[in-house]
Amino acid sequence: MNVETIITDVKTRGEVVVARGQDVVESGFETLKAANAIVVEGVKSLVDTNVAAGKDLLAVAQSSFSKAKTDGVKAVAANPVAYLPEGKDRVVAAYTDSVAVVTKTSDELVKTIKAGYETISAKIAGEDVGTVVAEAAAEAKKTVKKTVSKAKKAVKA
Repeated sequence: MNVETIITDVKTRGEVVVARGQDVVESGFETLKAANAIVVEGVKSLVDTNVAAGKDLLAVAQSSFSKAKTDGVKAVAANPVAYLPEGKDRVVAAYTDSVAVVTKTSDELVKTIKAGYETISAKIAGEDVGTVVAEAAAEAKKTVKKTVSKAKKAVKA
């Protein structure tokens, strides 16, 4: 074995490692970018839901206060329950929506991270990425269906 053969062999193997490393970095970046989009969308949805609920509750409280102000202290003292704002349904709806959004976002995030991990593992090992991603997607789909059915049962209870 001469020095030129060793150098050529090292260069060839080094090029493979560098190419795989570059693929891994690109896949990792794409996975993080997709995960970031999922989180931002989920947080935006949560904020929108809770801001809308807050606005509704504020409007109900203001109308209740206006009614109490108009009717006077004697009427409020005689029947204070009649002047309480009716916001229970809105709070419960906002909570239910928030739980649904968090569940959906976490499921999507887990699926994305798992698929990214599988892709990176496959690229490091030099395997075909298409089959690994398809297998990860199928497994994630099963997990999401199980989680949704559990959540539906929990909501019914």
